[in-house]
Amino acid sequence: MAIDEKFEAYFQEITGFPTLRWQRRLFHQLSENRLPDALDLPTGLGKTSVMVLWLLARALNPALPRRLVYVVDRRVVVDQATQVAEELQTKLEQLPELKALLGFNQNESVSVSTLRGQFVDNRQWLADPTKAAIIVGTIDMIGSRLLFEGYGVSRNMRRYHAGFLGADSLCVLDEAHLCQPFEALLQAVASDKSLLPTVEQMLSIPPFKRLSLSATGKQGGNQAFGLQAEDYGDDVVAQRLNAKKELSIEIGNEGNPLPELLGAEAWDLKDSGNRILIFCNRREDARKIKADLENRFKQAKVKYPINFLTGGRRVRERQNLVAWLADYGFLAGSEAKHDTPVFLIATSAGEVGIDLDADHMACDLVAFERMVQRFGRVNRRGEKSACIKVVAIPPKAPTVKRPTVPDVFMPQPPSIPPENADKALLKQYKQEQQAFEKAQKIYQKVQEEYAQQLASYQQTAKAFEGYQAQLAVVKRLAGDASPGAITALKPKVPSDEMKAALSEELLRPALTRALVDAWSMTSLEQHTARPDIQPWLRGWQPNEEPETTLAWRQYLPWGYGDDFPNPAEVEAFFENAPIHLSETLEISVREAAKNLVKRAQETLKSDSNLSGKPALLLLTRAGKLAGNRSFTVQQLANVAELKELQVLLANRQAVITRFLGGLSNEGLLDDSADGEGLVTLDHQWDEHIVGYRVVCREYVVKAEGDWHTVYQFKPKADEDAEAVEIWLVQVYRGPKSQRQGDPAVARFEQSLQKHHDFAGREMKTIAQALALPADYADLVVAAMRRHDLGKQRGLWQTSMNAPPDGRPYAKTLGGGNPRLLAGYRHEFGSLADVANDAAINQLPTELQDLALHLIASHHGYACPVIAPIDPGAPPSVLAERAQQAALRFACLQRQWGPWGLAWWEAVFRAADHRASQISDEQAELEGKA
Repeated sequence: MAIDEKFEAYFQEITGFPTLRWQRRLFHQLSENRLPDALDLPTGLGKTSVMVLWLLARALNPALPRRLVYVVDRRVVVDQATQVAEELQTKLEQLPELKALLGFNQNESVSVSTLRGQFVDNRQWLADPTKAAIIVGTIDMIGSRLLFEGYGVSRNMRRYHAGFLGADSLCVLDEAHLCQPFEALLQAVASDKSLLPTVEQMLSIPPFKRLSLSATGKQGGNQAFGLQAEDYGDDVVAQRLNAKKELSIEIGNEGNPLPELLGAEAWDLKDSGNRILIFCNRREDARKIKADLENRFKQAKVKYPINFLTGGRRVRERQNLVAWLADYGFLAGSEAKHDTPVFLIATSAGEVGIDLDADHMACDLVAFERMVQRFGRVNRRGEKSACIKVVAIPPKAPTVKRPTVPDVFMPQPPSIPPENADKALLKQYKQEQQAFEKAQKIYQKVQEEYAQQLASYQQTAKAFEGYQAQLAVVKRLAGDASPGAITALKPKVPSDEMKAALSEELLRPALTRALVDAWSMTSLEQHTARPDIQPWLRGWQPNEEPETTLAWRQYLPWGYGDDFPNPAEVEAFFENAPIHLSETLEISVREAAKNLVKRAQETLKSDSNLSGKPALLLLTRAGKLAGNRSFTVQQLANVAELKELQVLLANRQAVITRFLGGLSNEGLLDDSADGEGLVTLDHQWDEHIVGYRVVCREYVVKAEGDWHTVYQFKPKADEDAEAVEIWLVQVYRGPKSQRQGDPAVARFEQSLQKHHDFAGREMKTIAQALALPADYADLVVAAMRRHDLGKQRGLWQTSMNAPPDGRPYAKTLGGGNPRLLAGYRHEFGSLADVANDAAINQLPTELQDLALHLIASHHGYACPVIAPIDPGAPPSVLAERAQQAALRFACLQRQWGPWGLAWWEAVFRAADHRASQISDEQAELEGKA
């Protein structure tokens, strides 16, 4: 119980602050395995410390999940959770006794991975399933991985990610009240029995847990954790709850220019504070506010620092904004001071997930839960006195009354005359038919006009009623926006009044076993029962503008002179050099289409010789060419209907040639910016960040130091069809380099036998650390010692450029030609080679199936399909082998559940991955010796 006795000392050493009463109480609950469903605390009281409490409690209670997954709703530039996690990692290095209690050796520490930002996903959380890890990400990044659809993750790695997120994880959802559909999804994953393993298998799978964080004061259920009366005795709690925040409301008239009014309010605040924060709801308004303030600077003959904190910025440039925020003191706890006012204009990107702190604020009126978040971004620690000015501009007022149902009836068609009708009767029928068709058109027109009037009325009435409700609740604060006043207000507001002031709760679909099974079949590229996952992550969002993901590259895999890119080459290129999150910009399709067409037109004006050059490739999220759609500069410039381009861009990735430009130095869309100074992942980028690069050479280079070639693309040839230019995709294999799974290209060549020995030992170590039952431990070790037998085929050795002497090899230095494999997968060959293996055959039948599945699936295939290709075997035998692999997957998934089976696969792959890294490190030491 040493950790319990030293808890407060450890906590203060890690965080720099003494413990609060609520933190001590939560630590004891976690230590006793009494995990609440929700943590409901006012903003500013350090909810992110839950990850410190989790780690300390794990030293007492190993039953707590090994991985803490911290999810934030907004795509922000920097998040408090990542900073807390990184500080926790650093401080743990200075606490060897605590590290030992947590099971870390001298050279290990808690892994921290962030699925966002410049150093996005270092994959440390995938490396060791036995050690504590912290993963920070957005709803889209975490949710897509949890549902086997991993955005930005290759199809063969998706079950690896899902397995480690869906088992042995505590998923902490920050500001859960802002993302109720995702909260419902997490609850289903944690507790829906149809998604869990059978009772017998459940004993072997560490469970998935969830914890919602909120500041609404309205968390339901008996398991919500909140402040108690004793907590108000803490000086820090009292200071932050009673932080002075003087609130004033300026009510305008319909049609007033909001940007000018907010600019004026912010300008008036400059004399009483340095850090002025302006919140607005739209990026267009943010730009206008900046222009208004800069005009005021000009008139006053001053130049004050000013910046944006909005969405629509490339991830790489967000890091520059982080430095700016720190330099000018906008991050809580910053000691930076400046003699002049500093202005920061933010949209919803600054409302949650970031520890902003300003002296004063001006903002527009939005839903009340968002107002609470905004109020929490000034005088965050209660050390000063802040002014908050709310500018409330009413939306368009609805019509006086609801439109009435039109007084018109559906016309009835005339009776059809009999076959022997005379001419007079037929003439009468024709006249009646014409009259009916005319009346039908009038009826339809009246109904359409009524529907439009009703929709317009409902929309304006809804917006106006929401505005009135929001204004009424904010007025109830009576000029005091402190957390304490907000906490005291909530029980006093009638539930229907508060509901009207909050954002509308979105409809969401139910999560069913059939859906998860369909998503989990990741080796099927197409599946008719596999819908887009967005409604399960964020609900059905009415009137939401679709978005696209943009990325700029120097090299597009589109051969010079070819009318169209080759889909197979595009897929192979981006499988080896995938779009990295750090190079992406998420933006509305409307803004993207306008920018792209304008840039293509400007490019042609400056150089008409570029007309036939590749300008744009449209990819699916899986990195495939989307419907064979691509554009040259000329084709893009000639797009006449922007809406058609918007449809093509929606929910896809657009890879844009660097010379087209369209991105400012700040990482924002700018149709006046050419590509001259644009930095791309394959041009003037720090390649070590992502672990791969694309280079242009006149010949194939086997290896350049720690860079190893894994793919070649030949875009240009001379008259004799000889390649005169080759683009090489190279991976970095330096010390402790990042890897996806267990690639065949390594820093050092390794024999197959040696790799099996290393992998078997690592699998045994992991099985012991996870306390697997003895029969399951034997199963995974036996399978691991034979998993790569299919690599001993001469075809595989030649295609991977294995040295002629010493074969068979499991790892090579690269430079081979994978096309020679012609679809052969070594895992499929391994299934045949272990058929008569004594160690596998002596396992019980049900465990043999799991062993064979882990061998077949350890690179993401056989879930459920794997190509029936293996040299030397007849087609009938190959078809039977592939069919048995698919049936095996179905049976095992029914037993273990989607995440349970994926967890077994992920643990197995992690051992393979670790073995390769350890063997590289050992080979390096032997070489130095």
